[in-house]
Amino acid sequence: MTERTHIDRVIDVAMLAGTLLIQSGSEIYRVEDTMIRIAHSQGIMDLNVLAMPAALFVSLEQTNLSRMKRILSSSYNIEKVCDVNQISRQLASGELNLEEAYQELQLLKEKPLPYKPLETLLAATVAAPFFTLMFGGNLADAIGAIIATFWGFLLYIFMEKNVKIPFVSAFSGAFCFTLIGFLWSRFSGFTTHMDWIMAGCVMPFVPGIALTNAIRDLMTNHLNTGMSKLFESLLIIFALGAGTTLAILIMNQLLS
Repeated sequence: MTERTHIDRVIDVAMLAGTLLIQSGSEIYRVEDTMIRIAHSQGIMDLNVLAMPAALFVSLEQTNLSRMKRILSSSYNIEKVCDVNQISRQLASGELNLEEAYQELQLLKEKPLPYKPLETLLAATVAAPFFTLMFGGNLADAIGAIIATFWGFLLYIFMEKNVKIPFVSAFSGAFCFTLIGFLWSRFSGFTTHMDWIMAGCVMPFVPGIALTNAIRDLMTNHLNTGMSKLFESLLIIFALGAGTTLAILIMNQLLS
């Protein structure tokens, strides 16, 4: 293998690892650190990496070699992030050679999300009533949270699949679960508390991982990425609040 072929292959592996990390919702500092470690393990010490949520840039100092990869979509998959990190560690320790690492990453690229939409829906529905109880709600509030979260999250998944605009998906889900929670609170015949029902319903929708990654990127001086992720998270939170508020206003007008 010639030196240029070796360098190209190292960059292939690093770019693929970085792409998988970004697409799986990894922090940006982890993406850059992993790619640089892969290059160092193969004797390339002057690789420059610039990672962003929407693109990945790589260049080699004192050469005209550079690469760019456009990132079109991403989803949170912490399991895949861990798998990519494990492959990079095995490559650095010599347990895998360059070609084996590339093949492992290719297999990982084709690996689907660990949870299907139905499983995510069931997880959200099961989690919501426990948040309601934790915040001080009673059993009737928890039952209302189960019903409202199920239909709200079902609509959220549908909108996420077909519209693919996070703001619209979050707004629709919040509007739906607030509407159902309001009706349950008003007409179920049980002693209920609308606040605790809503508190439980909203928790599965809160972008906790995105907020955490935004803060971690800001703390590692990735200001552009951190601010963009923070703004995206705040936009989702605003959508949840807007959907909830609109549903309450409409129901109050109809029932007043």
